[in-house]
Amino acid sequence: QIYKSELENEFGNFEDWLCIFPLHRGKANEDEDGNEDEHFVGKYKGSFYVYPSKEAGTEPKVSRGVPRNRPIKVLVRVYIVKATNLSPADPNGKADPYVVVTVGQEQKDTKERYIPKQLNPVFGEVVELTVSFPMESELTVAIFDHDLVGSDDLIGETKIDLENRFYSKHRANCGVAAQYDV
Repeated sequence: QIYKSELENEFGNFEDWLCIFPLHRGKANEDEDGNEDEHFVGKYKGSFYVYPSKEAGTEPKVSRGVPRNRPIKVLVRVYIVKATNLSPADPNGKADPYVVVTVGQEQKDTKERYIPKQLNPVFGEVVELTVSFPMESELTVAIFDHDLVGSDDLIGETKIDLENRFYSKHRANCGVAAQYDV
């Protein structure tokens, strides 16, 4: 089946077995105001279940399928097929896009193979990264505009929670067609 939008929209951010809650550092006093982002220190992934008192002594059903409490190494393969309707980044109304894929400290890019003067580039690239859950669970895919002078400009980026996709009962894998024509 081919979905017309992000799989996260179709499957509730793959939070079928857990939920993500932001962790915030407490305030020093009640008068302290400010942005919640300033107090953000991380995130908690888990579930809460409330049982009627007659079921409280029984074996919890949520523990089935919960990952072990140690790191797990996985291979992440990112198929970079194409981008559409990119914002122009150059004075000529075009862009020279290339992709940067980042997970944790590992980063791969296609800078040497940027596509000149194109707002709908077809990349046709595959990037592989080895990551460890839960430490490196957020994948960032960014598109930059290659500039000969100065630093390259960020056109846009997206972040994907790999851990949720890996453990989801929906098996959020991506299939690539046997034939692909530009």
